[in-house]
Amino acid sequence: MKRKLVKQGTSTMMISLPSKWIKANKLDKGSEISLEEQNGKLVIGAEIREKKEISIKLDGDKKKELRNILTHAYRKGFDKITILGNANDCLKQIKSVINDMLLGFEITDISKDKVIIENISEPSSQKYDVMLKKCFQVIEETQDLVIADFEANKFSNLEDIADLRKQHDRFGLFCRRLLVRGETSRNPITQWELHTFLTHIEHRYQYLYEYAAKNKIEKNKEILSLLRDSKEYFKLFKEASDNLDISIVNKINLLRSEYYFGRCLKALEKAKGRDCVLLSYIREIFRIMQIATSPILAELLEKEIS
Repeated sequence: MKRKLVKQGTSTMMISLPSKWIKANKLDKGSEISLEEQNGKLVIGAEIREKKEISIKLDGDKKKELRNILTHAYRKGFDKITILGNANDCLKQIKSVINDMLLGFEITDISKDKVIIENISEPSSQKYDVMLKKCFQVIEETQDLVIADFEANKFSNLEDIADLRKQHDRFGLFCRRLLVRGETSRNPITQWELHTFLTHIEHRYQYLYEYAAKNKIEKNKEILSLLRDSKEYFKLFKEASDNLDISIVNKINLLRSEYYFGRCLKALEKAKGRDCVLLSYIREIFRIMQIATSPILAELLEKEIS
């Protein structure tokens, strides 16, 4: 097989790789390959990742924690999960976890003594930044829905709110999986911390909405105003994360006095009954957004050191 050199720039020469070889090795844009010089020859090789497998014996206690066990195995980077024992009574739950949380995984074998779950169509490892962006977008969609329903004082979108949370958890789990496997250039420690905060933010909006939906909540102008402001606060946080801008981080931290120690606290002091619960959730959301600037500052420091 021969290839012609193509000049790129002033001094770089490039060659194309056979599409058949690329497909066979499941390579994509951004994939890494190895180059090794051997006796005047340049040997090109694909970096093949070893397939990780785990077997989990299902007993009484593990059945109760099946959801957490499966999501943990997924985050740890396993490609094949074998559940040993009679899992027929848990099959519905297993399918639910796969559909809700495990991107690209499917049940590939079911028998009396085991269920096998495998990675068959996982997105490319180059999708980390795309999935991180989706995590932010889902929170913004949740905010819009929450604010709209608080404005209308009608809380009929419980299923939509739950679906948004599932989307966020699914994208966040995939990002953490890539971080554990070292398949992104982002710092795994700071990015893991960032995803933890994003997950808490999304979940708090769901808890807030569920409480409002299940209780007779009267329209409250201060609660609505703070919800709108929490959306603007999150915009600042997203901008700081996207641009690694310390001036925006400083602005977020300065606004802590206005919201967490200011308006939210004063509203809580005046509130009665169920409004206190809603305001507690909102105050917590502001607090999580503020402390979530910690991994951004860590990445800023790393950037300066490098």
